[in-house]
Amino acid sequence: MTDKKVCAFCDSEITSINDSKEHVIPNSIGGRKKIRGFLCLTCNNSFGQSWDATLATQLNWFSLAVGIERDRSNNPDQIVRTVDGTELLLRANGTMTRKDPFFEITESEGKARIRLFARNEREYREMLRGIKKKYPNFDLDGELKNIQVMPFRVDSPQQYRLELGGPVAGRSLVKTAIAECAAVGILPYRCEIGIRTLKTPSDNSGFALFYIRDIVVNRPKDMLFHLVAILGDSEKGFLLAYVEYFGVMRVMVKLSSKYEGESFTSVYAINPQSSENLNLFVNWDIPTNEMDAAFNGFGVVKKNFDFACKNATAIASHSRLKRERQYVYREELSSVLSQLGIQPGGIPEPKDRERFNRLMDEKVGPFSELIKEHPKMPTLKK
Repeated sequence: MTDKKVCAFCDSEITSINDSKEHVIPNSIGGRKKIRGFLCLTCNNSFGQSWDATLATQLNWFSLAVGIERDRSNNPDQIVRTVDGTELLLRANGTMTRKDPFFEITESEGKARIRLFARNEREYREMLRGIKKKYPNFDLDGELKNIQVMPFRVDSPQQYRLELGGPVAGRSLVKTAIAECAAVGILPYRCEIGIRTLKTPSDNSGFALFYIRDIVVNRPKDMLFHLVAILGDSEKGFLLAYVEYFGVMRVMVKLSSKYEGESFTSVYAINPQSSENLNLFVNWDIPTNEMDAAFNGFGVVKKNFDFACKNATAIASHSRLKRERQYVYREELSSVLSQLGIQPGGIPEPKDRERFNRLMDEKVGPFSELIKEHPKMPTLKK
């Protein structure tokens, strides 16, 4: 085998025509780093629509909560249900609203009583126009002048189903591990176990969930991160990877049992919100029996798994609340500036400041508690 560049999956030679920019960590969950000479265009597109898409679906709630920005489009809205059965929609801007608008008309003694809930002003206007068509005497203009946006409060606890891993999403993590090896100079064909895992749908032995112990030494307490760590052990012939996303998905990957290069470790970690590189460390001093247990299907210690999920959810929820407050304030500020004929980002003239302050009080008033109350970071005990 020569060191020429071939596609890690289909073995076709990588040329300037069929080369692709492959995200080491999928862009759909916040990955930015790209490499060339790893996958051909055809395989890149295929795996993005299968392995990476399945992984992104599993982690979509976290992506929405912390505000992951894709290169193209937004992450899809996600339905979240409350304990009392209400269906909510978590959106890319961090806000939540009812999944569906509410509309009810009750007629009695020649009068119609109307109750409605709209998710945004445009939807509200459309609903009012529908009422006007059915009831010609309805004062549409008067109601449109009295539009008032109010915060939607959720009193019932929220719940969502979290599914992690599986053969499809698992292969996305294996691909990421091999891609990071390529980024540090280890060509894909040297990861023979990882490549076999990618090419053999029935072989899932090359990756395993790992919640037996926390191997991230300096884990941030208030930040979710993505991490890909590589261990090359020439003495034992192992090439291993540990991949972690949002603090909740933690997977160990077997890449090779024939590694002959120099022993080394590497860690690539980022804050997926800001794309900032992080200086994190991984402790590879893992007992053999724990590693064997993981790859034999016993890598999930319930108390550790539960803590990882609760901690990641708490951090993500805290981030979402902060983003929601910022979004509400920006929207109302933009509306007031527009009413005053001021460009976005502009500053009111002295003659307009009194009116600006009054309009902001009117706009932000219903949201004052929401905006001013700074969300507290939950503290969990392990």
